[in-house]
Amino acid sequence: MDALFDGMFNDATGAQYKRFIAMNLAAHEAIEPVLAQSPIGLRVDEGDAGRLDAARRDAAELRIEAAPAPEFPLPRPDLFEAFGIGYVLEGSRLGAKYMSRAIKRDRDVNGGSWPTAYLEASSDARPFTRLLDRMAAEPSDEADIRRAVAAADATFRYFRTLCGDEPRRTNRV
Repeated sequence: MDALFDGMFNDATGAQYKRFIAMNLAAHEAIEPVLAQSPIGLRVDEGDAGRLDAARRDAAELRIEAAPAPEFPLPRPDLFEAFGIGYVLEGSRLGAKYMSRAIKRDRDVNGGSWPTAYLEASSDARPFTRLLDRMAAEPSDEADIRRAVAAADATFRYFRTLCGDEPRRTNRV
């Protein structure tokens, strides 16, 4: 995923940033309800400003028209599939803080005015830490772990599809 947005902050047109916000808006709209109804009942905006609402605000400011996203491939995940999905969605918080700083630096240097509500709402890593703690506390076997990894892989592919990038199969576990 990182390679898809490499150079995003050097793009004076903002096209890559708009693509980034559009992708995240579509992903959150599709995935948050799935996780909320999953066995873990995870609300991905729990304890923060609400990433979906923040993405909607940034999209409106950037004049991004929301396109209908394809259906998320795991509409009714079991517990470990939900862990895999949540791992991807919540794990994205780790880079958000650095991305937010980069945009602010660009704004200070070049006078840019990109909206940052989504990145600011995403820069709190505590929800990801809580998810990791919950995952670690759940007894699991090898089959459970395989389902979680497969769900995480499917979630990464879904993000790539939303970017218009053809997903490639990997052998990484």
